[in-house]
Order: sequence, then C-alpha cells, then structure tokens
Amino acid sequence: MTDLIEKKLRTLEEENGFRILYACESGSRAWGFASADSDYDIRVIYVWPRDHYLGVFSPPDTFDFGIDENDLDLSCWDLRKALPLFRKANGPLFEWLYSPIVYFEDKEVLAEWRNLVSAYFVPGHSVGHYLGLSRKINGVIREKGQVTAKKYLYVLRALLSAAFVVENRTPPPVEFTRLRRQLTLPAEVGQEIDAMIAEKAGGSESDLIPRNGILDAFVDQQLESVAEEASSLSSEMGSVPLLDEFFRSVLS
Repeated sequence: MTDLIEKKLRTLEEENGFRILYACESGSRAWGFASADSDYDIRVIYVWPRDHYLGVFSPPDTFDFGIDENDLDLSCWDLRKALPLFRKANGPLFEWLYSPIVYFEDKEVLAEWRNLVSAYFVPGHSVGHYLGLSRKINGVIREKGQVTAKKYLYVLRALLSAAFVVENRTPPPVEFTRLRRQLTLPAEVGQEIDAMIAEKAGGSESDLIPRNGILDAFVDQQLESVAEEASSLSSEMGSVPLLDEFFRSVLS
C-alpha cells in the first residue's frame, strides 16, 4: 500500500502542477486502532509555484478526491490555506504534523514548520476543539441502545486529548497508546479501553456492541471536569508576519 500511495502522490504532482510538501496518514490508522476494513485517510499539504499566487485569481486551495477503489481517502490542502488554520491551532492539522505514518515530507520545510509549533499552539482553542468533538460523539452514543467500538474510541481519544492539553499546555500525542500512558486513568477504565481496541481491531467498523456503563460514566465525569479546568487557558494567537515569512521562504 505504501508503494501505491507514493505512486498516487507523484501522479498528483504531475497532473496538477503543485509541489507536495507533506503527506501523512490521519484518523484511526494514525491513532493506532484501525479495523480490518479501515480505509487510508491520506492528508496532503502542497504549494503552487510562486507565480500562481500572483495571478488575478487564486489557485485551488483544496482537492478532495473521496475514497477510491483501493480504499484511499485523499484530501489535499494548499499551504496558504493551512497556515491560517495553524495559527488557530486547528486540531486535525496539528495532528497531521506529528502523524506516526508519513508517506512523504520535505524535511527542511517540515522541520522549520514544526519549530513554529510552540509559538502557535493555542491551548484554549485546542481544548475547545477536542471538547466539542467529544460532546458531539457522546451525544450520538447516548441516543443509541447499541453503538460501535469506533464511537467509544473516538470520543475517548478526543476527551483524553483535551485532558492532556489542560495538564501540559502542549499538543497531545497522536498515537492513542502514547496518549493513554501520559494520563492517569482508573484501572477499570483502562481495561474497558483495551477491550474496545480489541473489539474494533477484530471486526468491522460497523459492528454494534452494547452500551458500556463504565465508559459512559467516565466520559460524563471527564467532560465536566476538563471543561471546568479549561476555562483559564489562553486563546491568544501567534504573529501573522512570522507566518508570512515562513510562507515566502517555502516559495523561494
């Protein structure tokens, strides 16, 4: 699959005329709890030749190709679209930058970009993203008598990411096992999480399971406590000129 994905990336560059800076895996494969039928969520950051940005009309800043016959779900962002979201500490974008599965990267550009993380990570925005995601998924769970292991793992990953940011004021680890290790969880919650991971890995993403009372109670308690602790987090964003400088350095 890696060879197929790399070939797909080269074809994208040739057919569209942009330069790929970074391509990584997102979603359950990056988080470490993929199912047997999980697709490949490939996220790409690209940049156009400098003159494309000087025309009357702006070049396309996104390409979404959907899922193809090889289960490749490919989505691409122009760097100029990505950087304003980076300034807001966009949750998915920060996760992409630290994905454990990287298909291609311009090492010089990405090293410079990652060096900016400490200046642009906004704890308040990050926790707001993860708490909002947690509440949305938890609301779906509470409406059902049976749900999927995927739903439980998604709400737990978002909720533990929010708790990590509150505690550390830094971006949370992308891999779920690393995230868990850096937080103190009740033993019974850890056991139920292990069971959910095994359930998801051994079956289909759509397999239904009964509601889990231990995890339901833990999620409710954490949503309340993390939201309370997050109220004092900073929401101040970083410098625009520094991002302009970085963008121009990539183009040149």
